[in-house]
Amino acid sequence: MKYLVVLLALAAAFHYDEALAHQLTAFSFGAYCEINDINNWNTGTISEQYPHLIKVQVFENVDMKTRGYIAYNIQTQAITVVFRGSDNIKNFIADIDTKKTSFNTACKCQVHEGFLAAYSSLKIHLDVLIGEYRVKFPYAKFHVTGHSLGGAMATLFASELSMTGINVTLITVGAPRVGDSDFYDWFSKLQVTHTRLTNKRDIAPHLPPFRFGFEHVNTEIWYYDGVHYINCLEIKGEDQNCSASVTRTNLNDHHSYLGWSASSCNSEPVKEIQK
Repeated sequence: MKYLVVLLALAAAFHYDEALAHQLTAFSFGAYCEINDINNWNTGTISEQYPHLIKVQVFENVDMKTRGYIAYNIQTQAITVVFRGSDNIKNFIADIDTKKTSFNTACKCQVHEGFLAAYSSLKIHLDVLIGEYRVKFPYAKFHVTGHSLGGAMATLFASELSMTGINVTLITVGAPRVGDSDFYDWFSKLQVTHTRLTNKRDIAPHLPPFRFGFEHVNTEIWYYDGVHYINCLEIKGEDQNCSASVTRTNLNDHHSYLGWSASSCNSEPVKEIQK
């Protein structure tokens, strides 16, 4: 009974901001748009529904084919950092391995080698940009997001950003597992409010496999039918009643979240979410 009370208290402590999740999910798919369109914030349905970004600036590493963008959201008064997923999601999913490496000196942990390499390829740009945007918008909040590989990079970035004393709101979309059990322990103590969105039978959140020592960090929101969701328990090892309960995964559920997808870069109607 005592254990159940603790679990219920943990679940109740997390507030899911669905409106913000919809917005940052749209921004995460906006990272797949053309560079000039992102810089001009002319990203089809995404910018039409959320026109509130200013000072938008793309950052990228051409050799690693990694990319993201930073902007100021005048609606939420937040410096918003968005990481793009792989430019070939199918190959990215197929090529995920199980190699781990040390993260940083503050975290006595290991993270996925490929995800860290992708994040590190952009870090040199981010270090400069974050300094510039903090000067321009000294009272801004920080929102960080990304889809797929972008969600993994966003997790690593948010964790290091919080080490500077900044409270970070992180929303990841269809992100894979990033680190080991020690990473979970360390991340859980940081000033990061994390919402981890999963969709139906999306394969990406099941990779790399749990049996190879990878764990998700809290807190999962599982859209079990693409529309309705479960606010999953904040527990180590993942809530087995959420996406971890899926035995037959697929790639199709990875391409679209909350009615948003890479095709949203075009001006076309957004699917309404019926509750």
